[in-house]
Amino acid sequence: MIRFLARAAALAIAALILFALQQTTPGYSEITGPITQRGVAGTAITGRGFTLRVEKVVLAERLRWQAFGRSYDRDTGGLWAVAVVEAEGTPATTALSGATWLAASGLRFEASQRAESARGFLRGKRLEPGLPQRGLLIFEIGRDAARRGALLVSEARWPRLDTQLRIALPDDRIEQAETLDLDTLK
Repeated sequence: MIRFLARAAALAIAALILFALQQTTPGYSEITGPITQRGVAGTAITGRGFTLRVEKVVLAERLRWQAFGRSYDRDTGGLWAVAVVEAEGTPATTALSGATWLAASGLRFEASQRAESARGFLRGKRLEPGLPQRGLLIFEIGRDAARRGALLVSEARWPRLDTQLRIALPDDRIEQAETLDLDTLK
């Protein structure tokens, strides 16, 4: 009888250990997810294929710019967040396809396509080694997502086992404007 109880106890302990291992093992998306490089706005952060420095972020109610011989004027239900950045491909030509605004609450806002005709729009454009390029990453964000956010920037839109820069945006790097003329930023 004692032998039976000892075996049952050993089996129960093994089952508990296996259950604990199963519950604490990271999932596939976590294992193959992005490799995060952390930095702060104002400093250059280097990933596997590019270097990026966020100069400042301007929050605005409206955007205005000139392109293709006409004037564009856009508003949004929240705020426009325009990040002025300098980027460079290293060691080869690349493009930044992944750009996300990460709010302090965890909400994510992908880069907006509504202003891609603006001069300096950087998402998806070629970055050459040795030729730093100043440009804009433009987001439409909720009003409550404007402070204590971060930018997530990568070569791929959904990076897997590749670098993703996570750039903290301190309040001293964030400016406000009611209407922002994008042609004055470049």
